[in-house]
Amino acid sequence: MSNVEYGITLHSIFYILYSKLMNTPLVAIVGLPNSGKSTFFNKVLRTYKALTFPEEGTTRDRHYGLTSWNGFDFYLIDTAGINNKPDSELEKNVQKQTAIAIEEADLILLMVDGKSQVSAKDLAVAAQLNRAKKPKVLAVNKIDVRNQKSEVIARNFQKLGLGRPFLISSANGSGMGDLLDAVVTKFPKVTFVDEGDLRLKIAFIGKPNVGKSSLVNALIKQERLLVDNKPGTTRSTVEIPFQFDDQKFLLLDTAGIKKKWKSDDDVSAAAAMQSINTLARVDVVLFVLDAAAEITIQDQAIATKILESNKKVLVLLNKIDMLAATEREKFLDKLPHYLPKLWFAPVVYVSAKTQEGLKKMLQLVQEVVEKALVQIPQEELDGFLGKLLNENFPGKMDDQRAPKIYGLTQIRTNPPIFELAVNFPNAFAPAWKNLLEKQFRLRFGFEGSPIIIRYHKRI
Repeated sequence: MSNVEYGITLHSIFYILYSKLMNTPLVAIVGLPNSGKSTFFNKVLRTYKALTFPEEGTTRDRHYGLTSWNGFDFYLIDTAGINNKPDSELEKNVQKQTAIAIEEADLILLMVDGKSQVSAKDLAVAAQLNRAKKPKVLAVNKIDVRNQKSEVIARNFQKLGLGRPFLISSANGSGMGDLLDAVVTKFPKVTFVDEGDLRLKIAFIGKPNVGKSSLVNALIKQERLLVDNKPGTTRSTVEIPFQFDDQKFLLLDTAGIKKKWKSDDDVSAAAAMQSINTLARVDVVLFVLDAAAEITIQDQAIATKILESNKKVLVLLNKIDMLAATEREKFLDKLPHYLPKLWFAPVVYVSAKTQEGLKKMLQLVQEVVEKALVQIPQEELDGFLGKLLNENFPGKMDDQRAPKIYGLTQIRTNPPIFELAVNFPNAFAPAWKNLLEKQFRLRFGFEGSPIIIRYHKRI
């Protein structure tokens, strides 16, 4: 399978127009809950972008991924399961997301569970889709083995009136080639210009219910993501293209990272782990705190994960519209005490409700990225090191080893990595190492960017 993949979720007018201008078809995967839509999505894209879990209703938002088959480029849209009788406001919003996907799609791929009999719900979904005047393809999933029984299943699903049923297994990939052949014959051959590498990937990270999805919605000025007062509304990482001035971004909204989960197989644990894994593939992390609440151990644990990822970071104090000016200053004063190791990160007051600080946030993201690319001239490093050693030369260790420093050089950027040539790397006390990093940042900046100082033994 030829595959060009960088996951994209969207519902901004900008992006839909972009897709149409590029003539890149959109294929919506729809069906009842637990029919294997997300597993199919991940299998085709060869990724784990859509969260899959053996619990109905795991997928809530729409997920987009670009793929290619037989020279045809197209977007797959993974959607939540169709429920024609939603029993809560949250479920109504989930169904609204699926309806939007069906509306914007060029082709509808109905996924049904081949291990179940044709039900009244299947017939109702098929009737609903038949009212949409768009090409449709029927996939009967979970057919892991082809035999006489599977042929009977195929004949039964012809009742849906959607043409030939394609028997597939999203788990082992059988039958998917024939299905994709049928999909791509429904639209003309197109090409796609890959601009993924030009986008700055920024992830909104934080505990549940701090307003991550609301901030994304405020940026794109649409109710693209589900927002609910109940913690844990976002289940998996959602990606949305966005443009500010001349800079293209990929916004990543993540599930809230909880302190603990009910059990190891809790879907919330899987969602939170996906959020943590998102750190590895972004350029900048936006650490979202609820300014109207106390900073917790949970926030501190997330801060540690961000620091361990060696990613550029901004701290966002969200819901700031709920605080008076004096309360804002008090909250800001508390940060160094609760998050001492993030002292180098720019802090931005933001509000999804009033859109305060969003423009400044995007400007700071670009500044942080630019600073991480700075190469410091060697003469400036030599001058800094000489001044530091004159004022704060490291003392001897308990075993009387005397530290010696021969030089400081920068060996790479993004993130900036420096090498300190010494006689004994282990002869430097942690307190002096912290002093070196603090003085280094005060002299050269690198606000929001990690810096790595390696102690290299000179031979």
